[in-house]
Amino acid sequence: MSLSPVKSIGIIVLSAMVIGWAEFYLPARESVGLDIFRLAFRMYRTRAGTMEMRAETPKLVPEIEDLTGSVKRLAEQFASAFSNDIYVVVNPNGNRLALRRGQKMLLEAVISTGKNDTLESGGRKWVFQTPRGIMSVIRKKKDPIWIRPDWAFLEAGDTVPPANSPLRYEKGVLGAYMLDLGGGVMIHGTPLENLLGRSVTHGCIRVGSEDLKVLYDSVPVGAKVFIF
Repeated sequence: MSLSPVKSIGIIVLSAMVIGWAEFYLPARESVGLDIFRLAFRMYRTRAGTMEMRAETPKLVPEIEDLTGSVKRLAEQFASAFSNDIYVVVNPNGNRLALRRGQKMLLEAVISTGKNDTLESGGRKWVFQTPRGIMSVIRKKKDPIWIRPDWAFLEAGDTVPPANSPLRYEKGVLGAYMLDLGGGVMIHGTPLENLLGRSVTHGCIRVGSEDLKVLYDSVPVGAKVFIF
């Protein structure tokens, strides 16, 4: 019985596949432990994933452009400080402060910054975090008196007194000097210098007594404070 040309070609192709399987694939798999088919499938899946990521990338372009713009604006503002003016750089993540004039380092200090915690009571909420951004020294004061806010009494489990109560005024808590950045955020001293280097404050920037004296004497009102 004679076979049609199509069947003959099919038999030849099938025979070639069987020979290839026996002569090449199985020996390669046994000798090097490599499963070619499995590898090819993984490569296909990887390529498919790459194509999917490429398809999603255009959707992220607006967000990437916004982020790039924000970084550029911050870089321009930061670069403007590189003059002969004195400015302060605060790194809350590392609890470090730098006092600079232009690109010259005048002081490096270990500090304490916000503990990144919250307090809620009576429908009110406080976030104890050192704010990021560009601030300015709006005033300086020697021997500052701390006016205890409501959250200080709530944290201690005490009853919140009236706004003008003498219980709110405490000496020595802020150290010998204070630089006010506005919004309730200050650079000040602390009686707990053993905690410097840790994130333990309610948002203010605590500095050791010697470093605080340098800051008070060197940083003028209006100086920029970069917190990042």
